[in-house]
Amino acid sequence: MFHSDIMHSIMRERARELRAEGAAARDARTARRAREFWAERAERAAARLARRPGASRPGAVAPTRSTSNAARVH
Repeated sequence: MFHSDIMHSIMRERARELRAEGAAARDARTARRAREFWAERAERAAARLARRPGASRPGAVAPTRSTSNAARVH
């Protein structure tokens, strides 16, 4: 085997390793960003639920505005 063949084989292996490292880094970055996105979304949803009237009682329904005249006091 000639020197150039050996060097070509080594470079090919190194390039394959670098591509694999790059792909793993991109996958890790995507997973981290997805975790951050869903964590932030869950926080916003929790804050939105906490601001709603009646949210402190589990299973409570927010009061609705009545359109009937039965509730009016004359």
